[in-house]
Amino acid sequence: MAAATQAATRTNALWVLATLALIAFVKLAAGLLIPIVLSLLIALALEPVVAWLERRRLPRGVAAALVLVSLAGAAAGGLYSVRDNLASAVDALPAAAQRLRERVESTLRSSRLNAASDALSGNDHGGAAPPPTAAAAAAVQSIGPSVLAGAGHLTVIVFFVFFLLQSGPRMATRVVEAASTPSRRALIAAILTEVNQQVQQFLLVQALTAAVVAVATWIVLAWMGVQYAVLWAVLAGLFNSIPYFGPAVVSGGMFILGLVQDGGADQAWRMAGATLIITSLEGWLLTPHLMGRAERMNVLSVFVGLLVWTWLWGAWGTLLAVPMLAVVKSFCDHIDSLRPIGRVLAR
Repeated sequence: MAAATQAATRTNALWVLATLALIAFVKLAAGLLIPIVLSLLIALALEPVVAWLERRRLPRGVAAALVLVSLAGAAAGGLYSVRDNLASAVDALPAAAQRLRERVESTLRSSRLNAASDALSGNDHGGAAPPPTAAAAAAVQSIGPSVLAGAGHLTVIVFFVFFLLQSGPRMATRVVEAASTPSRRALIAAILTEVNQQVQQFLLVQALTAAVVAVATWIVLAWMGVQYAVLWAVLAGLFNSIPYFGPAVVSGGMFILGLVQDGGADQAWRMAGATLIITSLEGWLLTPHLMGRAERMNVLSVFVGLLVWTWLWGAWGTLLAVPMLAVVKSFCDHIDSLRPIGRVLAR
Protein backbone atom coordinates (compact mmCIF):
# COMPACT_ATOMS: atom_id res chain seq x y z
CA MET A 1 0.00 0.00 0.00
CA ALA A 2 2.81 2.38 0.90
CA ALA A 3 4.67 1.50 -2.30
CA ALA A 4 1.57 2.25 -4.37
CA THR A 5 1.13 5.57 -2.60
CA GLN A 6 4.75 6.50 -3.25
CA ALA A 7 4.44 5.52 -6.90
CA ALA A 8 1.31 7.68 -7.28
CA THR A 9 3.08 10.59 -5.58
CA ARG A 10 6.06 10.26 -7.92
CA THR A 11 3.72 10.12 -10.92
CA ASN A 12 1.88 13.25 -9.81
CA ALA A 13 5.17 15.03 -9.20
CA LEU A 14 6.36 14.09 -12.69
CA TRP A 15 3.13 15.43 -14.19
CA VAL A 16 3.56 18.71 -12.32
CA LEU A 17 7.17 19.03 -13.46
CA ALA A 18 6.23 18.19 -17.04
CA THR A 19 3.43 20.79 -16.99
CA LEU A 20 5.76 23.46 -15.61
CA ALA A 21 8.39 22.58 -18.21
CA LEU A 22 5.79 22.81 -20.98
CA ILE A 23 4.61 26.22 -19.73
CA ALA A 24 8.20 27.47 -19.59
CA PHE A 25 8.86 26.20 -23.13
CA VAL A 26 5.69 27.81 -24.49
CA LYS A 27 6.64 31.15 -22.93
CA LEU A 28 10.30 31.08 -23.94
CA ALA A 29 9.58 29.86 -27.48
CA ALA A 30 6.87 32.44 -28.16
CA GLY A 31 8.81 33.91 -31.09
CA LEU A 32 8.82 30.49 -32.77
CA LEU A 33 5.38 29.23 -31.77
CA ILE A 34 3.26 32.31 -32.51
CA PRO A 35 3.97 32.33 -36.29
CA ILE A 36 3.34 28.57 -36.39
CA VAL A 37 0.01 28.87 -34.59
CA LEU A 38 -1.05 31.81 -36.74
CA SER A 39 -0.13 29.88 -39.88
CA LEU A 40 -2.12 26.85 -38.75
CA LEU A 41 -5.19 28.95 -37.97
CA ILE A 42 -5.01 30.81 -41.29
CA ALA A 43 -4.57 27.53 -43.16
CA LEU A 44 -7.58 26.04 -41.38
CA ALA A 45 -9.65 29.10 -42.27
CA LEU A 46 -8.64 28.95 -45.95
CA GLU A 47 -8.80 25.17 -46.32
CA PRO A 48 -12.51 25.05 -47.34
CA VAL A 49 -11.87 27.51 -50.17
CA VAL A 50 -8.84 25.57 -51.42
CA ALA A 51 -10.76 22.29 -51.18
CA TRP A 52 -13.64 23.82 -53.18
CA LEU A 53 -11.23 24.92 -55.93
CA GLU A 54 -9.61 21.49 -55.91
CA ARG A 55 -13.00 19.87 -56.45
CA ARG A 56 -13.29 22.10 -59.51
CA ARG A 57 -10.28 20.21 -60.95
CA LEU A 58 -7.75 22.88 -60.10
CA PRO A 59 -4.40 21.48 -58.87
CA ARG A 60 -4.07 21.92 -55.14
CA GLY A 61 -0.84 23.91 -55.32
CA VAL A 62 -2.35 26.29 -57.88
CA ALA A 63 -5.52 26.62 -55.77
CA ALA A 64 -3.48 27.44 -52.64
CA ALA A 65 -1.41 30.03 -54.51
CA LEU A 66 -4.55 31.56 -56.05
CA VAL A 67 -6.24 31.89 -52.66
CA LEU A 68 -3.18 33.49 -51.05
CA VAL A 69 -2.64 35.89 -53.95
CA SER A 70 -6.31 36.88 -53.84
CA LEU A 71 -6.14 37.43 -50.08
CA ALA A 72 -2.96 39.49 -50.40
CA GLY A 73 -4.54 41.52 -53.19
CA ALA A 74 -7.63 42.21 -51.11
CA ALA A 75 -5.48 43.29 -48.14
CA ALA A 76 -3.34 45.53 -50.36
CA GLY A 77 -6.45 47.04 -51.92
CA GLY A 78 -7.93 47.74 -48.51
CA LEU A 79 -4.75 49.44 -47.32
CA TYR A 80 -4.54 51.45 -50.52
CA SER A 81 -8.12 52.65 -50.15
CA VAL A 82 -7.43 54.00 -46.64
CA ARG A 83 -3.88 55.19 -47.31
CA ASP A 84 -4.81 58.88 -47.04
CA ASN A 85 -6.70 58.38 -43.77
CA LEU A 86 -3.86 56.27 -42.38
CA ALA A 87 -1.18 58.82 -43.30
CA SER A 88 -3.23 61.69 -41.88
CA ALA A 89 -3.90 59.78 -38.67
CA VAL A 90 -0.20 59.04 -38.19
CA ASP A 91 0.69 62.69 -38.80
CA ALA A 92 -1.98 63.81 -36.32
CA LEU A 93 -0.84 61.48 -33.51
CA PRO A 94 1.62 63.91 -31.81
CA ALA A 95 -0.90 66.76 -31.81
CA ALA A 96 -3.63 64.42 -30.57
CA ALA A 97 -1.39 63.20 -27.74
CA GLN A 98 -0.67 66.80 -26.76
CA ARG A 99 -4.39 67.65 -26.71
CA LEU A 100 -5.10 64.58 -24.58
CA ARG A 101 -2.36 65.61 -22.15
CA GLU A 102 -3.76 69.13 -21.91
CA ARG A 103 -7.25 67.79 -21.21
CA VAL A 104 -5.93 65.47 -18.49
CA GLU A 105 -4.01 68.32 -16.87
CA SER A 106 -7.05 70.57 -17.08
CA THR A 107 -9.21 67.90 -15.44
CA LEU A 108 -6.69 67.44 -12.65
CA ARG A 109 -6.54 71.17 -11.98
CA SER A 110 -10.31 71.55 -12.01
CA SER A 111 -10.53 68.75 -9.44
CA ARG A 112 -8.03 70.65 -7.23
CA LEU A 113 -5.52 67.83 -7.41
CA ASN A 114 -2.68 70.32 -7.55
CA ALA A 115 -0.02 67.93 -6.41
CA ALA A 116 -0.87 65.39 -9.11
CA SER A 117 -1.10 68.16 -11.68
CA ASP A 118 2.31 69.54 -10.71
CA ALA A 119 3.84 66.06 -10.91
CA LEU A 120 2.34 65.55 -14.36
CA SER A 121 3.45 68.94 -15.70
CA GLY A 122 6.81 68.90 -13.95
CA ASN A 123 8.28 66.75 -16.70
CA ASP A 124 8.08 69.76 -19.01
CA HIS A 125 9.95 72.24 -16.81
CA GLY A 126 13.33 71.18 -18.14
CA GLY A 127 12.64 72.33 -21.70
CA ALA A 128 10.04 72.86 -24.36
CA ALA A 129 8.18 69.92 -25.83
CA PRO A 130 9.50 68.78 -29.20
CA PRO A 131 7.52 69.97 -32.20
CA PRO A 132 4.98 67.53 -33.67
CA THR A 133 7.15 66.87 -36.72
CA ALA A 134 10.15 65.90 -34.59
CA ALA A 135 7.96 63.76 -32.34
CA ALA A 136 6.51 61.97 -35.34
CA ALA A 137 10.00 61.36 -36.75
CA ALA A 138 11.17 59.96 -33.42
CA ALA A 139 8.13 57.69 -33.24
CA VAL A 140 8.74 56.38 -36.75
CA GLN A 141 12.41 55.76 -35.93
CA SER A 142 11.50 53.85 -32.77
CA ILE A 143 9.01 51.56 -34.49
CA GLY A 144 11.21 50.94 -37.54
CA PRO A 145 12.85 47.75 -36.16
CA SER A 146 9.44 46.41 -35.11
CA VAL A 147 8.09 46.98 -38.61
CA LEU A 148 11.02 45.11 -40.15
CA ALA A 149 10.61 42.23 -37.69
CA GLY A 150 6.88 42.12 -38.45
CA ALA A 151 7.58 42.00 -42.18
CA GLY A 152 9.93 39.06 -41.64
CA HIS A 153 7.32 37.19 -39.57
CA LEU A 154 4.68 37.93 -42.21
CA THR A 155 6.87 36.46 -44.94
CA VAL A 156 7.42 33.30 -42.91
CA ILE A 157 3.69 33.00 -42.22
CA VAL A 158 2.76 33.39 -45.90
CA PHE A 159 5.15 30.63 -47.00
CA PHE A 160 4.13 28.38 -44.11
CA VAL A 161 0.44 28.82 -44.90
CA PHE A 162 1.11 27.97 -48.56
CA PHE A 163 2.95 24.77 -47.62
CA LEU A 164 0.21 23.79 -45.18
CA LEU A 165 -2.51 24.33 -47.77
CA GLN A 166 -0.54 22.47 -50.39
CA SER A 167 0.33 19.40 -48.35
CA GLY A 168 -1.76 19.68 -45.18
CA PRO A 169 -4.35 16.98 -45.97
CA ARG A 170 -1.64 14.52 -47.01
CA MET A 171 0.30 15.23 -43.83
CA ALA A 172 -2.83 14.70 -41.72
CA THR A 173 -3.43 11.37 -43.45
CA ARG A 174 0.15 10.30 -42.79
CA VAL A 175 -0.13 11.29 -39.13
CA VAL A 176 -3.23 9.10 -38.80
CA GLU A 177 -1.59 6.21 -40.62
CA ALA A 178 1.49 6.43 -38.37
CA ALA A 179 -0.55 5.31 -35.36
CA SER A 180 0.28 1.80 -34.22
CA THR A 181 -3.26 0.41 -33.80
CA PRO A 182 -6.62 0.92 -35.54
CA SER A 183 -8.12 2.34 -32.34
CA ARG A 184 -5.41 4.99 -32.11
CA ARG A 185 -5.82 5.84 -35.78
CA ALA A 186 -9.54 6.32 -35.22
CA LEU A 187 -8.83 8.48 -32.15
CA ILE A 188 -6.35 10.72 -33.98
CA ALA A 189 -8.71 11.08 -36.94
CA ALA A 190 -11.59 12.05 -34.64
CA ILE A 191 -9.43 14.65 -32.84
CA LEU A 192 -8.21 16.20 -36.09
CA THR A 193 -11.74 16.32 -37.51
CA GLU A 194 -13.18 18.01 -34.44
CA VAL A 195 -10.30 20.50 -34.22
CA ASN A 196 -10.80 21.43 -37.87
CA GLN A 197 -14.54 21.90 -37.43
CA GLN A 198 -14.32 23.85 -34.19
CA VAL A 199 -11.54 26.20 -35.29
CA GLN A 200 -13.01 26.80 -38.75
CA GLN A 201 -16.43 27.65 -37.34
CA PHE A 202 -14.90 29.87 -34.65
CA LEU A 203 -12.80 31.80 -37.18
CA LEU A 204 -15.77 32.21 -39.53
CA VAL A 205 -17.91 33.61 -36.72
CA GLN A 206 -15.12 35.95 -35.61
CA ALA A 207 -14.63 37.28 -39.13
CA LEU A 208 -18.36 37.81 -39.63
CA THR A 209 -18.92 39.56 -36.30
CA ALA A 210 -15.83 41.74 -36.79
CA ALA A 211 -17.20 42.83 -40.17
CA VAL A 212 -20.62 43.60 -38.68
CA VAL A 213 -19.09 45.66 -35.85
CA ALA A 214 -16.80 47.50 -38.27
CA VAL A 215 -19.61 48.42 -40.68
CA ALA A 216 -21.97 49.50 -37.88
CA THR A 217 -19.22 51.53 -36.19
CA TRP A 218 -18.30 53.20 -39.48
CA ILE A 219 -21.92 54.23 -40.08
CA VAL A 220 -22.25 55.70 -36.57
CA LEU A 221 -18.90 57.52 -36.65
CA ALA A 222 -19.54 58.91 -40.13
CA TRP A 223 -22.95 60.14 -38.96
CA MET A 224 -21.24 61.86 -36.00
CA GLY A 225 -18.71 63.49 -38.32
CA VAL A 226 -15.67 61.77 -36.79
CA GLN A 227 -12.41 62.07 -38.71
CA TYR A 228 -10.92 58.88 -40.19
CA ALA A 229 -14.15 56.99 -39.49
CA VAL A 230 -13.21 54.08 -41.78
CA LEU A 231 -9.86 53.54 -40.03
CA TRP A 232 -11.33 53.62 -36.52
CA ALA A 233 -14.16 51.32 -37.59
CA VAL A 234 -11.70 48.72 -38.89
CA LEU A 235 -9.75 48.88 -35.63
CA ALA A 236 -13.01 48.52 -33.67
CA GLY A 237 -13.87 45.37 -35.63
CA LEU A 238 -10.43 43.87 -34.99
CA PHE A 239 -10.35 44.65 -31.26
CA ASN A 240 -13.88 43.35 -30.83
CA SER A 241 -12.55 39.83 -31.47
CA ILE A 242 -10.90 39.89 -28.02
CA PRO A 243 -13.21 38.03 -25.60
CA TYR A 244 -14.70 40.09 -22.75
CA PHE A 245 -12.10 42.86 -22.96
CA GLY A 246 -12.83 43.71 -26.60
CA PRO A 247 -15.94 45.88 -26.08
CA ALA A 248 -14.25 47.74 -23.20
CA VAL A 249 -11.15 48.39 -25.33
CA VAL A 250 -13.26 49.63 -28.24
CA SER A 251 -15.43 51.90 -26.08
CA GLY A 252 -12.46 53.25 -24.13
CA GLY A 253 -10.58 53.92 -27.35
CA MET A 254 -13.56 55.76 -28.81
CA PHE A 255 -13.84 57.86 -25.66
CA ILE A 256 -10.18 58.90 -25.90
CA LEU A 257 -10.61 59.54 -29.62
CA GLY A 258 -13.55 61.83 -28.88
CA LEU A 259 -11.49 63.75 -26.32
CA VAL A 260 -8.55 64.41 -28.62
CA GLN A 261 -10.77 65.50 -31.48
CA ASP A 262 -12.78 68.70 -31.45
CA GLY A 263 -16.03 67.28 -30.11
CA GLY A 264 -15.15 67.54 -26.44
CA ALA A 265 -16.39 65.38 -23.57
CA ASP A 266 -19.99 65.21 -24.84
CA GLN A 267 -18.84 63.85 -28.20
CA ALA A 268 -16.52 61.40 -26.43
CA TRP A 269 -19.34 60.01 -24.29
CA ARG A 270 -21.62 59.69 -27.34
CA MET A 271 -18.96 57.83 -29.32
CA ALA A 272 -18.15 55.50 -26.41
CA GLY A 273 -21.82 54.82 -25.72
CA ALA A 274 -22.64 54.13 -29.37
CA THR A 275 -19.78 51.65 -29.79
CA LEU A 276 -20.65 49.98 -26.48
CA ILE A 277 -24.23 49.48 -27.70
CA ILE A 278 -22.98 48.04 -31.01
CA THR A 279 -20.56 45.59 -29.40
CA SER A 280 -23.07 44.61 -26.70
CA LEU A 281 -25.80 43.84 -29.24
CA GLU A 282 -23.32 41.82 -31.26
CA GLY A 283 -22.18 39.90 -28.18
CA TRP A 284 -25.69 39.24 -26.86
CA LEU A 285 -27.61 38.54 -30.07
CA LEU A 286 -25.37 37.72 -33.02
CA THR A 287 -22.44 35.76 -31.61
CA PRO A 288 -24.42 33.25 -29.46
CA HIS A 289 -26.70 32.50 -32.42
CA LEU A 290 -23.79 31.89 -34.80
CA MET A 291 -21.32 30.24 -32.46
CA GLY A 292 -23.38 27.14 -31.71
CA ARG A 293 -21.04 24.37 -30.55
CA ALA A 294 -17.88 26.20 -31.57
CA GLU A 295 -17.38 27.54 -28.06
CA ARG A 296 -18.50 24.79 -25.71
CA MET A 297 -16.57 26.15 -22.75
CA ASN A 298 -17.71 27.82 -19.56
CA VAL A 299 -17.16 31.51 -19.00
CA LEU A 300 -14.71 31.13 -16.11
CA SER A 301 -12.47 28.74 -18.05
CA VAL A 302 -12.36 31.08 -21.05
CA PHE A 303 -11.59 34.07 -18.81
CA VAL A 304 -8.79 32.28 -16.95
CA GLY A 305 -7.43 30.91 -20.22
CA LEU A 306 -7.46 34.43 -21.65
CA LEU A 307 -5.37 35.67 -18.73
CA VAL A 308 -2.94 32.75 -18.98
CA TRP A 309 -2.38 33.05 -22.73
CA THR A 310 -2.00 36.82 -22.41
CA TRP A 311 0.70 36.26 -19.78
CA LEU A 312 2.42 33.71 -22.03
CA TRP A 313 2.26 35.50 -25.38
CA GLY A 314 1.16 39.06 -24.67
CA ALA A 315 -1.23 40.63 -27.18
CA TRP A 316 -0.97 37.64 -29.51
CA GLY A 317 -1.99 35.38 -26.65
CA THR A 318 -5.07 37.53 -26.07
CA LEU A 319 -6.13 37.10 -29.70
CA LEU A 320 -5.30 33.37 -29.88
CA ALA A 321 -6.58 32.31 -26.45
CA VAL A 322 -10.04 31.03 -27.45
CA PRO A 323 -9.00 28.93 -30.48
CA MET A 324 -6.11 27.50 -28.45
CA LEU A 325 -8.52 26.57 -25.65
CA ALA A 326 -10.85 24.97 -28.20
CA VAL A 327 -7.97 22.82 -29.47
CA VAL A 328 -6.98 21.84 -25.94
CA LYS A 329 -10.56 20.87 -25.09
CA SER A 330 -10.90 18.77 -28.26
CA PHE A 331 -7.81 16.77 -27.25
CA CYS A 332 -9.03 16.41 -23.66
CA ASP A 333 -12.47 15.19 -24.72
CA HIS A 334 -10.99 12.28 -26.71
CA ILE A 335 -8.19 11.14 -24.39
CA ASP A 336 -9.30 9.21 -21.31
CA SER A 337 -6.58 10.46 -18.99
CA LEU A 338 -7.34 14.09 -19.92
CA ARG A 339 -11.14 13.97 -19.79
CA PRO A 340 -11.29 15.51 -16.28
CA ILE A 341 -9.65 18.62 -17.74
CA GLY A 342 -12.21 18.58 -20.56
CA ARG A 343 -15.03 18.44 -18.01
CA VAL A 344 -13.54 21.42 -16.17
CA LEU A 345 -13.45 23.40 -19.42
CA ALA A 346 -16.94 22.33 -20.51
CA ARG A 347 -19.90 24.67 -20.29
